[in-house]
Amino acid sequence: MSDSNIIRQLSEFISGASRIAILGIGNDLRTDDGLGLFIVHELKTKHPNVFIENVGSVPEAFARPLAEFGAERVIMIDAADMRKPVGHIELVTKDRIGGIAISTHSMPLSFLMQYLEDQTGGKTILLGVQPQSIVFGEGLTPIVEEVSRKLISEIDSMLKSHLRGLDDVSND
Repeated sequence: MSDSNIIRQLSEFISGASRIAILGIGNDLRTDDGLGLFIVHELKTKHPNVFIENVGSVPEAFARPLAEFGAERVIMIDAADMRKPVGHIELVTKDRIGGIAISTHSMPLSFLMQYLEDQTGGKTILLGVQPQSIVFGEGLTPIVEEVSRKLISEIDSMLKSHLRGLDDVSND
């Protein structure tokens, strides 16, 4: 699936929501497993209606802050072994997550997504990127870093556009 398709689908996912959370999941000491953390660290969007957090490998620990924030949409970004070419990007709902391996987390992602939805009343989605390597080591592999940098730019643009739309509505 092309990046523009992914961003369009993400845009549709957040459509109508005023409080959006973006969670970077992973372990930055396991090469590409750190891509979610890298992406959230590099996002430029700063807005009171957007909650951006590095949740490491214990995203369930952020259920209360997400609920207090009032997250209506939760986008989780993580390395996901989808048995696809390196750098492949996919949006995955909790109903479709069964065949995807996320090795560094204690709780299966489908349970986590359900738990976060139960705690926040919002909807969750995983933006998964096929890693090249999750061996111990620091830094992303070149292909995954390139894909991550593109996603950062596109997510920032998407959020800016979405928030501009919200501001226009609230100023009417």
